[in-house]
Amino acid sequence: MSSGGEALSEALAKVNRKWLLALVVGLVLAIIIHKVMSPSTTLSKGMTAPEFALESTNGKMFTLAKLRGVPVILSFWSTDCEECIPELAGRSQFAKSHPEVQLLGVAVDSGDLDALADARAEHDISYPILESNAEVEASYGVDDLPLTMLIDDQGIIRQVEVGPVSTQRLNVWVR
Repeated sequence: MSSGGEALSEALAKVNRKWLLALVVGLVLAIIIHKVMSPSTTLSKGMTAPEFALESTNGKMFTLAKLRGVPVILSFWSTDCEECIPELAGRSQFAKSHPEVQLLGVAVDSGDLDALADARAEHDISYPILESNAEVEASYGVDDLPLTMLIDDQGIIRQVEVGPVSTQRLNVWVR
């Protein structure tokens, strides 16, 4: 009887290995196809910033086209990004001291507009918070957070930085 049980165990082990191998191969192929079908964009200084239309927590629609004539700082962040949260107070101070610059917080994977309004109140954010989407994230090449960029008054990207950006650095950017 034990030989029959051993044979069954061996057969199941072979089937399980085949399924596991098929699963791994399928997963690798899915990742490769995803990367090929939706490559991330790498933006750099001197490029024209991609157009976007995103809604803020107060219901206002922001587009880059409507902001022509004004320098814009886009700050891509998330409510669960450990490096992002400490920047919020400095960004609010910066926004208050630089009314000539439009600072926009673009929230990635952070919930709906109601959740973002709560986060805005919780962190006392003084500038508009916009709900991001996959299209904007792909067009701006958002892979890591925080991501901060300065777009000049003509829509040209002048600065791009991944990781924390100090208020002092933002001040240098807008001089």
